[in-house]
Amino acid sequence: MSAGLFVTGTDTGAGKTLVACALLKLLRRAGIDAVGFKPVATGVEDGKWLDVEALYAASAGAEPRERICPLRFAAPMAPVQAAKREGIELDMGPARRALAELASRHALVVAEGIGGLLVPLDERTLVIDFIKQSGFPALVVCKAQLGTVNHTLLTLRELDRAGVPVAAVIMNVTRAEDTENARPSVEEIERHTRHRIAATISFCVAPEIHQDELAAKAAEILGQQIQVSAWAGR
Repeated sequence: MSAGLFVTGTDTGAGKTLVACALLKLLRRAGIDAVGFKPVATGVEDGKWLDVEALYAASAGAEPRERICPLRFAAPMAPVQAAKREGIELDMGPARRALAELASRHALVVAEGIGGLLVPLDERTLVIDFIKQSGFPALVVCKAQLGTVNHTLLTLRELDRAGVPVAAVIMNVTRAEDTENARPSVEEIERHTRHRIAATISFCVAPEIHQDELAAKAAEILGQQIQVSAWAGR
């Protein structure tokens, strides 16, 4: 299997898609054939799964949407429940095959999970199981808001317990009012774990900014703090 990263988050809304898309933009800008992947998406809006659309755009249309995300369900629920709503018993087999196929055709895959590490993907597979099976190191995205120290340390402890390497931890400031909490949270997290916060994405959301523009802005911020080509073996 080719090189890859698996972007996971401390919980829903941490900014996994934003970071995954920003990384894809940086990697492709560096001349690396990177493509996005998400095993399952839920919550359709106007006939589209927004996370899938974002990954597709950040991958420059290198693969069709159905290969970037092979399992998609309409209800905005956890995957197993969303699938049951459509009378389907969810099975990650097709997602595993899709990931292997992408990895065989591209230099690097940036995969994105759904929710946090312990979200069930089917009756036998949690997100953390899928990450471990992929063989990719995890890239953890945490929020800057109150509670992030606990959520981040729990996420890192679970990855360590499962033997999943951690490529990096990125803090994402999702609300303007959390800006002042970012630095103290970084310091506290690093005081209690061997893992370092590789970068912090400052608050950059505005109602008029399109999702792809937001990813481009996040890529600019990340590009000043990390060297993504190292993850492609360069």
